Amino acid sequence: MVSRENAVISVFVLLALGLSFGTGKLEMVPSEVSLGLLLFVGVIAPMVLNEYWDG
Repeated sequence: MVSRENAVISVFVLLALGLSFGTGKLEMVPSEVSLGLLLFVGVIAPMVLNEYWDG
């Protein structure tokens, strides 16, 4: 059985990858934005959300 933490992390990582690849295809968006989305949505957001739900 998958824990809530793992499910949240998996969903956010998949969302981050999709957003990062999507913004990477746009020529007017700098690569730093794609990297920022990847880090924020894939790492920071699930960590903050899991800490909030655990607290």
